[in-house]
Amino acid sequence: MSVYRSILLGCGGRGIAHIQAYPDLENMKMVAVCDQVKERRDKFQEQFNVPASYDDYEAALAQEQPDIVHAVTMPTHRIWEAEIAAKAGVKAIVIEKPVAVKPSDLVGLRRVQDEYGIKIIVNAQRRYYPQFRDGTIRDIVANKIGELYFVRASAKGNMMGMGPHMMDLLMFFLGEAQPEGVWAAAHTISDESYQLTHRAPESIMAQYWFPGGVRALFDCSPDALGTPGEESFWMHQHFDFLGSKGRLYLTQNKGYWYLSEGMTEPIGGESSWDTQEETGQRDFTQAVADWLDGGEPHLNRLELHGHVVDALHGAQKSVYEGCKIDLPTTFTDEEWTALIERLR
Repeated sequence: MSVYRSILLGCGGRGIAHIQAYPDLENMKMVAVCDQVKERRDKFQEQFNVPASYDDYEAALAQEQPDIVHAVTMPTHRIWEAEIAAKAGVKAIVIEKPVAVKPSDLVGLRRVQDEYGIKIIVNAQRRYYPQFRDGTIRDIVANKIGELYFVRASAKGNMMGMGPHMMDLLMFFLGEAQPEGVWAAAHTISDESYQLTHRAPESIMAQYWFPGGVRALFDCSPDALGTPGEESFWMHQHFDFLGSKGRLYLTQNKGYWYLSEGMTEPIGGESSWDTQEETGQRDFTQAVADWLDGGEPHLNRLELHGHVVDALHGAQKSVYEGCKIDLPTTFTDEEWTALIERLR
């Protein structure tokens, strides 16, 4: 079994989730951290017992010759980070979400993957939570509530905050189905805090048409209903699935339950960021090495997650055009910029 050498690019808050998974991994070793801020990289190096630290990404790649890079940076240099890694011989790069804010970001990453053969994985790690990975939720959606006809998905935050996670899970639950159309309305742009680097409509309500007549109402906004009873801003994400014979109610952090025709009591189970995130991130990371070893393709590979970003950009295209849009569509950086200025 190969032992894969990894480096962490970006020693901020999300970097902790990436690096703390490593002690439990079988054949992966974190050999270096990289950050321009000395205090941050020194803290990570000491806290996680990493052999080396760098302030220069290209120097780290040249010296350490890693197999895997974790790019946990602001989403403004994704193409450069991936292409530099690919040219250095890196086999796989894990990119923190959102993998692409502007349309050209996704185009560029697809080009890098096609040109160099590097495996690009997006850190939408929730697919590796047990109730998702083992097929429990997908089985309920497909087989326990009759013919699915409506989904409501709601999250606090703008479309590039929680939106990539929510759309990623929605497509996963629907068997990787891609929407065929979208109609959306939006308002407001914010340049505060993370919104500055996750630029997207601050509030958006989109109706997606999925194959088989399934409609999905997709709501990302600080004013979204979110999850009733949830106190943490980032935990406000939930789904309602309505079928011809039942209903599934699923939250990110407060469990799930479903009730079908003929049942006297709902059946539920755990869905918890608080207790499942650490092992979910660990299993997500281990799956990178498993894929490199010839195992199952990663559940968060760009080939799949790219469709997630396409769907989100499709909704923004609908806002820009002011009408329903057939998907897939083309949304340009010029249109994206014009929309941002209009909403501002």
